[in-house]
Amino acid sequence: MCLSLHNDRPVVWGHRGCRSLAPENTLASLELAHAHRADGWELDVVLTRDGVPVLLHDLALLRTTDAASRAAFRADPPALPWRFTLAELRELDAGIFPRRMCGRKDAGRDGAFRGQPIPTLAGALARSRELGLWVNIEIKDVAAAMPAGLARTIVARTLDVVRAQGMEEMVVVSSFNHGYVAESKRGAPHVPVGFLTPHAWTGDPVATARALGADAWHPGHRRLTPQLVAAARGAGIAVTPYTVNEPERMRRLTEWGASGFVTDNPQDARAAGFVPLHP
Repeated sequence: MCLSLHNDRPVVWGHRGCRSLAPENTLASLELAHAHRADGWELDVVLTRDGVPVLLHDLALLRTTDAASRAAFRADPPALPWRFTLAELRELDAGIFPRRMCGRKDAGRDGAFRGQPIPTLAGALARSRELGLWVNIEIKDVAAAMPAGLARTIVARTLDVVRAQGMEEMVVVSSFNHGYVAESKRGAPHVPVGFLTPHAWTGDPVATARALGADAWHPGHRRLTPQLVAAARGAGIAVTPYTVNEPERMRRLTEWGASGFVTDNPQDARAAGFVPLHP
């Protein structure tokens, strides 16, 4: 089923999979997002030292992996993913729950997912295709952190993986780095792109979307207003707020006209009566 950003029902995106029930950005989290009938899932992409796109939210490995307990990573601080090859990162366990985690619902099950590797983007897309899940690929803003030569390749390498996996009709590419958004649109005009903005952003979403060639706006939901949603939707721009964890807020944003929402709790969206778009 091809991705559509404009539907008669909101798209429910599992945030980093189903991160309230499984460690974020892992295939286990993807599987649970699917099990709870999310329409798609949002994931985060950075690069390894050898240029492989992998799933990681932070610009360091310490919060979501066991890097702090591994001698090789302690010996080469800071534990930044692009300082290590894919083979080296594969030694880490990403199946742990971070200590700081919003919306967590399964307290006490830290050991249930041990042994999860950091997924490659290729592996995550392949499994998403098998399950029929749409994918929101957030390219992390590494421009100021990663070595410049490597950072300049992150958009192209991400799009190469999307093409290689035959997922061009099932993904939206997004970023807080609006230069990446524009580059993604230039590199793959037929793949929808969304620009991310923080909760306190006060810019013009319509003007920004037009300047970037963006198909969607992904705002923090806290200061979103019905007027902003209406203006964007009226201009043909999909609006997908994050991270919306309370069913009442999901309903309110939908009433305003949001195209969908990103949530740690796709299971709660379904329990609240939001009907899946997939058969």
